Amino acid sequence: MGVLQDVHWSEGYIGYFSTYSLGNLISLQLWEKMGEEIPNISEQVRSGEFGEILSWLRENVHRHGRKYEPQELVQRITGSKIDPEPYMRYLNTKYGEIYGL
Repeated sequence: MGVLQDVHWSEGYIGYFSTYSLGNLISLQLWEKMGEEIPNISEQVRSGEFGEILSWLRENVHRHGRKYEPQELVQRITGSKIDPEPYMRYLNTKYGEIYGL
């Protein structure tokens, strides 16, 4: 597959992959905040019900468009800057259960 195995490579965006990591950090931080406001969020996902989650995202994230830089948007939504701790908790829970850590 070579250089065409990822669209970013053919466009010359070799350093683009770090944005995936940043997205992972932010997603878990937002997930935790959603969990505070939508107590049964995991059950909704398991049952394929995404309406309340989509409404939360529209109200808290999407409506702002590009008005804020990511750091400011995350802080406005969660009350703190981009923080790796929610992602670390997720990884520890997931892999701790799998590998008995």
